[in-house]
Amino acid sequence: MRGFLSLRLLNVNCFKILKYGLGFGFLLLLSGCGSKPISLMNAPLDLGLEAPIPPTPLELLTSKAFVAFVPVQFSENLSRYHKALSVSFVQSVLEEHGDLKIIEDVRVERALSRSQFSQLRDSLEQSKLRRFNDELIKQTIELGKWLRVRYIVLMRVQPSPEKVSSNDWSTFIRFRIYRVEDPVKNEMNHEFTFVFSESNNLWEELGGLVRGRFPLGGFIIESRANRAYVSINLGRRNRISVNQVCKIFRRVRKEKKGTNGNTISSIEFDRIGQLTLFSVQEDFSWGKVPSNFRSAILNGDAVRCY
Repeated sequence: MRGFLSLRLLNVNCFKILKYGLGFGFLLLLSGCGSKPISLMNAPLDLGLEAPIPPTPLELLTSKAFVAFVPVQFSENLSRYHKALSVSFVQSVLEEHGDLKIIEDVRVERALSRSQFSQLRDSLEQSKLRRFNDELIKQTIELGKWLRVRYIVLMRVQPSPEKVSSNDWSTFIRFRIYRVEDPVKNEMNHEFTFVFSESNNLWEELGGLVRGRFPLGGFIIESRANRAYVSINLGRRNRISVNQVCKIFRRVRKEKKGTNGNTISSIEFDRIGQLTLFSVQEDFSWGKVPSNFRSAILNGDAVRCY
């Protein structure tokens, strides 16, 4: 009988399990320098090795974290064209390079129309995000909690003082990304000049920063040969590649006292190892775990691919 995680996947999506089974049947590994290749299919399946907080079926299907954009604020003297391209550039980089999925603007607008967020709505109207004060941030976090997203973004776009050619244009963009779930924190604080003619270079530059802060996240769904080889639920569709190194984390529940004396429970990630990918399929991959980390690895542990 297969492990708990494999059964979860079977219940969620039988077709994916079939692909995993067929996939590793054709993979070949080198068990050591100079040794003969062995079929991964023949490597014994590890059973009964499950993380204390295993992934839910939804987590196995949806690897991306949801993020909401508070209505982007603009200064005067910006055309609709400049506004739209500036916003779409940042949002595209976040979705393409980060473990993020931006929710629809209509959901945010609908939430802001509620009376409980009237103060935030008024603050945005008055300040246009020229500054980020503590009360505004607190209200923004509350909006994110109500929307049930992991992150929420405050962003302002204004004309750039940088001189460009007559055939080019630029804006100055400033944004902050806050983690809504406990522990609440400012995950990213960035500002830059968006020069349209340099968008390709800016894409890679900002993308590198985003990948470092919001790496692709998945889970170990199966292991073989005493955890020497593990399968994860990330693949080509997640833009990972062969020889990429992914870090492995154990999700643990931790409790601490809040300012009001109440106990606050949160899930945190303790790093326990790493793996190197050697086979990447459309929606799953196989990686090899160094020998010094194998004893700590369990099915259901989280992985982060930077």
